[in-house]
Amino acid sequence: MTRLGPGLDPAARDNRLIMSDTKTGLSEDEIVDAVADALVRLGFAAGSQDTGGGINCVVLEHKDGGEIVWGTADVNWGAVINDENGDFVSSIASSCSSETQDIEAIVEAIKGPSLNNGAVIFHT
Repeated sequence: MTRLGPGLDPAARDNRLIMSDTKTGLSEDEIVDAVADALVRLGFAAGSQDTGGGINCVVLEHKDGGEIVWGTADVNWGAVINDENGDFVSSIASSCSSETQDIEAIVEAIKGPSLNNGAVIFHT
């Protein structure tokens, strides 16, 4: 996972082969990276992760040592909460369409539910 936090440079991301999205010119990787970067700027312990098979996720640290993993595998952005061993704990649904490319809208849709479900934040 590309882990970001205060003081870490998003330019340090690894280079990946990505396919461009025809709607905005941004690939799914770039959208996920932009969402993770925006969450870091808001103080979250967040990063992006390529989970394999073309699936890219925004990953937030959970206060109990696990992770909140957001992605677009469904009609809307959704998340799973895994404990420190990677075992499933619960899920989070959002009303933000997986088709949207509006970074601000995605961030707005997932930041509140993430905080309500134990996301680590460095500052507010």
